[in-house]
Amino acid sequence: MQKIDRSIYATVISSVIGFLIPLIYGLVIYFVFGRANWPGWFGVMTLGFLFLVPFALGTLTVFLASEKMRTNWVYGLFAPWIACFIFILVVGVFAWEAWICVLMAAPIFAFMSSLGGAVFCLLFTLRNRLGRTPGGLLALVLLSPYIFTPLENRLPAPTLIRTVESRVIVNADADTVWQNIIRLRKIEEAERPFSLFHIAGLPRPIEAELTGEGLGSLRYGQWEDGLLFVGTITDWKPDQGFTVQLKADTHNVHSGVPLQGIGGPYFDMVDDSYVIEPISDNQVSLHLLSTYRMTTHFNFYGHWWTDAFLRDIQHHILTIVQQRSETSYAH
Repeated sequence: MQKIDRSIYATVISSVIGFLIPLIYGLVIYFVFGRANWPGWFGVMTLGFLFLVPFALGTLTVFLASEKMRTNWVYGLFAPWIACFIFILVVGVFAWEAWICVLMAAPIFAFMSSLGGAVFCLLFTLRNRLGRTPGGLLALVLLSPYIFTPLENRLPAPTLIRTVESRVIVNADADTVWQNIIRLRKIEEAERPFSLFHIAGLPRPIEAELTGEGLGSLRYGQWEDGLLFVGTITDWKPDQGFTVQLKADTHNVHSGVPLQGIGGPYFDMVDDSYVIEPISDNQVSLHLLSTYRMTTHFNFYGHWWTDAFLRDIQHHILTIVQQRSETSYAH
């Protein structure tokens, strides 16, 4: 009878432990930070959660690896991705309503977990000089999200105001374009261009109604999933453009995406502005500018995603207005 190589089982068990324990650690922190009845010291919308948790996952993955793999740089850089991927997948299942936020955090988790793995890979490589296993440092790293996040939340989050702009050339006169932007009749499915934001789960605009014309008039922008923007006209220049100050109404929202967060402490839409720039008698450049507020400790990262989604939404709306205006003008 052939003797079974016990080292194979040892390697398998070591690998399972090396990925399972970091996963458990990450999930424990997620549920602690995500509990609504916990003090405001914790929270998933923090630098402590987004950066220190994946760093800790990476260090823990390398620390629990076999002696040989602890100094393997390929393992140190990429093995933490497995624990992070499973962690993100599980969190996505438990918090499906916030899966877009989880997806946005994925690049940070991948980078920081690799950084954590690389740091401990280096420490184990230099262990002979250090004279001991970096167990004390590991404990500090594992506790760092609990230490740093309460301190972070004592500092007010900075507010970022950004304006995203898109433009399209419309082969129609200014008046025709004007009539198609002040009110947006119900959008038919055949009119809609391809949109990444809708694939990501975000709702699409349906129609926009105007109660009157001029300053102070209300513009109701209805979106899918019950999202409504009630806007007040703050600038009105016929055939040139207008600005509408936005206020989100999320009372009737029924979506798997956390749209209720619009108008909350972290994010809000400020206003939209349409600008008609004449090129010739029968051609204009139509601009759409959307201003939003973001109030987090990671504005430097979050605004890239927000800008991208808003530009895609703007392209969606401008393409529909372009098609309608050109069709109307041609007839």
